[in-house]
Amino acid sequence: MKTKIAVILSIVTVVIGIFLIWYFTPKKYSETLDGVYYQLGTEGIIEHIKVHIDGKLENHINGNKTFHGLIDIKGDKIPNIPKDRAELELHYDGHNFTTIFSPFRKLNGALKGRIRPDIYQYGWMYTNDKFTDFTIKLTMNGSLTLSDGYMITFPANDREEAMKKSQKLIKEFEQQ
Repeated sequence: MKTKIAVILSIVTVVIGIFLIWYFTPKKYSETLDGVYYQLGTEGIIEHIKVHIDGKLENHINGNKTFHGLIDIKGDKIPNIPKDRAELELHYDGHNFTTIFSPFRKLNGALKGRIRPDIYQYGWMYTNDKFTDFTIKLTMNGSLTLSDGYMITFPANDREEAMKKSQKLIKEFEQQ
């Protein structure tokens, strides 16, 4: 009888151990989502866009998720980062808010191919706990005015859906 209990406990321990290793191992996260780019204080949207997020998503023992990776926003009318900048990075720490930034400037001339630390902030991103809905307040190294600032929300098909998601995500963050 004792050996049956020991075998069952061993099997349960191995299964739990395998699950925990799987759960806490960072997983590749690569998603391309449709969204909208719009301006607050005006009607309609400026354009439909595609947002590609690529990096590693990791679960933690406290239930939070972290993400480290790149974000690429494609559209004709959205503001582009300057050509001498590195790609936009996203470092999400599980608190429904992060900044989107380019950490380096690419040097030209005699130092071509080298980089220099120089942070360029593109915007503030709000997301839900599941890391499935996103909204970005664009700052582009400037200030954001809440009455007429520019926003990117994804996934979203129209301005109404985007505004509802934005308000919900920002409210969730402010209530933490």
